[in-house]
Amino acid sequence: MMKKIEKVGIIAMPRISVGGGFARVTRDLIANLNLMGKKVYLLHPFKVDLEKISRLYGPIEIEKIYGCGKGKEFFCRFDEIGRKLMKKQFLEMVKGVDFIIDMEGGVFHNYLPANFDKNNYVIWKISCIDPKTSDIQKVKNPKVLIKKLTRKIVFRKKDMPLNIKIYPVDEWTKREIINFWKINPQELCLYPEIKVDEFNPNKKKKKQMVILGRIAINKSIDESLKIFSLGTKKHPEYKLIILGGSTPDTPTYLEILNKIINDEELEKRVEIIQDPSFEKIKEVLSESEVIIDSQKNVSLTMTAIEAMASGCIVLSQKNAGTYKEVLEEGKFGYGFNDVEEGGKKLAEIVGNIKTEQKDKNKAIERARFFSPEKFRERLMLILNGKQ
Repeated sequence: MMKKIEKVGIIAMPRISVGGGFARVTRDLIANLNLMGKKVYLLHPFKVDLEKISRLYGPIEIEKIYGCGKGKEFFCRFDEIGRKLMKKQFLEMVKGVDFIIDMEGGVFHNYLPANFDKNNYVIWKISCIDPKTSDIQKVKNPKVLIKKLTRKIVFRKKDMPLNIKIYPVDEWTKREIINFWKINPQELCLYPEIKVDEFNPNKKKKKQMVILGRIAINKSIDESLKIFSLGTKKHPEYKLIILGGSTPDTPTYLEILNKIINDEELEKRVEIIQDPSFEKIKEVLSESEVIIDSQKNVSLTMTAIEAMASGCIVLSQKNAGTYKEVLEEGKFGYGFNDVEEGGKKLAEIVGNIKTEQKDKNKAIERARFFSPEKFRERLMLILNGKQ
């Protein structure tokens, strides 16, 4: 008989007291476990600011936090190194929990005690495995280059397990796991929770578009900005709001974005908001007509689903999980291959905006597939060992 799951350990190596997709997904996982009556124990190398998390996304309860200890936090910025440095804390957490969900995974499975049931240790892969973004991004920031170089040196495929359950966030990620890691993940995809009922698709829209994502070079906000400029040449009444969490690399990337804004003479039409609260995100999406997402070779984005729930039209890079799965290759939104095509497609959307807005119900209904209730159903299957 399977032991009842009461205490759940969460492993989250990237920072969670910030704006951004990883922080939100981790916070939402913890919040849902709280709602299901589970006690949560967190392995996390950085200081956890519960007040800030609550302000950004809503409150959570954590029974105990296992940190990396003084002097190690700097090195824990590099995921693979951090996991090796936190072996002691990991083993301490293992003793006190019934079940472990490792966000992204790697290394720790090698440290599991012989008496720990490996069926009660699972990995939730919430990002593309091998995005190859280094080849398509002209990264100049020394900090980013050092991080990428460190990953190349430390990273080893064997640090991912063959005999541990891995739940991909979407079908795109599932394919990447198979193609890159040469291992078979679970059939069930644990899609992220999207609070679809909290978005208002019926609010009167402004002549406004949005780019939503962490303000970092891998989010390709610069390409989305150029698409906005091209697509609204004949419609200067449109404004653009860029919403995103900030990172240590954000100031450098903002220089790039501000140069594009100046070169394209968009100073009066573009607003950038860093570290927006969830309330601010809901407000902006409900008032916007279109969201532009230029990320390539990545898993689905929560922002596109939230935009659909808000009655926004989604214009997404075709070579990504959002277009292929969320939009079902054009059934619920639009796609493009490059900036020029994206600009032309946006111009078409703007030209037919009244017709587009009347036909938004299909996309709103599609967003409901990612509702909190659906997320908890999938999570319960995993905790009960039924998937």
